Amino acid sequence: MKRYLQFMGAFVAVGVVLSVFLIVSGNSGGWALLVMIASMCAVAYFFVQRGKAGQP
Repeated sequence: MKRYLQFMGAFVAVGVVLSVFLIVSGNSGGWALLVMIASMCAVAYFFVQRGKAGQP
């Protein structure tokens, strides 16, 4: 599980940098990318929390 989180973290960092670059350059697609990244992080967070709750 830890390896997946590191892999996801690397892609999130690259995605946020790309999103900020698009927003600064005036492209509205940067906001869409940022919202998609935030929603995927939220889903992953709740998935991990649910997994922790099910463990003894």
